[in-house]
Amino acid sequence: MPTGLKRITIGLALFVGFALLIPSLLQAQPQRMSVEERVKMLKGSLKLTDEQSNKITTILEDMREEMTTAVKDIRDNPDSMKAIRREMMKKTDESIKSVLTEEQAKKYDTMMKERRPRMGRRTQ
Repeated sequence: MPTGLKRITIGLALFVGFALLIPSLLQAQPQRMSVEERVKMLKGSLKLTDEQSNKITTILEDMREEMTTAVKDIRDNPDSMKAIRREMMKKTDESIKSVLTEEQAKKYDTMMKERRPRMGRRTQ
């Protein structure tokens, strides 16, 4: 096989390999849920009323704003960011649970316990 044809064949093989690899890499990086998606998921799982959904939407929007402001200056310090995220998640969970009935709060706790290990893998 001539040298030019070998280079083209190798280049084409590499291109096809990367083209097939990119979608799996994108799927391996889960996207964060928007506030609307998260409230919709909670509404379905916990059978929230419209009033509860509205309050939780406000809580999540406020948390997102607060988080953005809090981590602006410490982006280069992963340990500080983790600590702030952990504290804010705790505060958000408490705020959300204050809106829920006792039964909903128990189910929410169970959901969060199942979700946290997956979140930990994502941040590593």
